[in-house]
Amino acid sequence: MPVFFVASPDHPLMSKRNLAYSDVAEYPTLGLPSGAYPLVEASLKSIGLWNDFVRMSRYRREAWEGKTEAELTVGYGTVLSMEVSGSGLVPLPLHLPFDSGEVMVVRRDFCSHPRLLALRDLIVARLRQFARRYPEICLEPSSPRHG
Repeated sequence: MPVFFVASPDHPLMSKRNLAYSDVAEYPTLGLPSGAYPLVEASLKSIGLWNDFVRMSRYRREAWEGKTEAELTVGYGTVLSMEVSGSGLVPLPLHLPFDSGEVMVVRRDFCSHPRLLALRDLIVARLRQFARRYPEICLEPSSPRHG
């Protein structure tokens, strides 16, 4: 699934035309732990949006006046996360240069357990319902990986 920025509906970026990464960089972004998502981290650094504390402490009176950092923080989302979060955030019209996905990881000795297979089938059935509404959700064939 493509990843996009999310913010509160009254965020100043919502009214910005031709939104660019440099516009987003003027506001605090969701902090991610260094090293936890190496590909995401590298991608965010390449566009100048990694959560460094120097950038996050900038203050522009005309952009921030009357708002708290929490109200102005820009996060990340996908159609699936937006569907299930109920957070009240809305997507900004700017996609990030990476995709996201979901995976179920289990111990090898549980791979064929009937309850696990039933859980997998339930999850896949629910994801198929979402994929009918959101073509950006791409379901990969299910196959156990050993390694």
